[in-house]
Amino acid sequence: MPYVKEGITRVCIRPLALDIVAGEPAVSIGAVEVTWDSNQEGRWHQVYVNGHLAGVTVQSDDRRLVVSAPVGRDGVESMLLVEVVAVDAADCWTDFGADLTGFGAECGTRVRLTWQAGLYLDSGLESFDVFADGRTGTLDYTMPLNEAPIPAAEEGQARWGFGCGGFGVGGYGRSAACYEWTSDGLEPGTWRFAVMTVDRAGNRQATAADVSVDVTPVPRPPTEFRLSSYDPQAGIAMLDWEPSPDV
Repeated sequence: MPYVKEGITRVCIRPLALDIVAGEPAVSIGAVEVTWDSNQEGRWHQVYVNGHLAGVTVQSDDRRLVVSAPVGRDGVESMLLVEVVAVDAADCWTDFGADLTGFGAECGTRVRLTWQAGLYLDSGLESFDVFADGRTGTLDYTMPLNEAPIPAAEEGQARWGFGCGGFGVGGYGRSAACYEWTSDGLEPGTWRFAVMTVDRAGNRQATAADVSVDVTPVPRPPTEFRLSSYDPQAGIAMLDWEPSPDV
């Protein structure tokens, strides 16, 4: 096996504190510190965050790494799935994310929408907005999910350009342009999304795409760990916690 998970324990994730401001640590947005214990001597260690290769140790004896964490509109996502594996030097930057248990391409808390433009892609179309139903079954058109409008044409040019569609591609010219949007972390369940066109006056014109997606990520971890009792003579602590809502 090109990577090894055995012998890697005590994986801990902490916000990266860069400085002290008003007596409190100033936390870096979008970065976390990952530490672990490992008996895999002579191997390098990779850190995966939410199924993506986030970093590789510089030396084989490193047991700490600062990696990027997904950031949405509300800051760093509340659920980060972190896994540390050991690899040989030749596989330092080989991405095994799709092979790790629970980190397959079908897992995760994000949804990526892609759609192809149609005949509505005319000179009056300015952008697209994405809406969702919040797992209620009814789309909420009051507030788009995208932080900024998704431009229909960048610098006046549709993303595939004029005359780039051709036969068999599903469109021709500007109507063959393709677009993409990725959500922030989502709660498990069935979500319905709609993509709407917006003209230069800010009016929503038509629905470019409407789809339902089942979000079934790896179960969320338990939370609110707390000490229920401690026996100092035996050195035994008893903990309580709130179980994962997904199991």
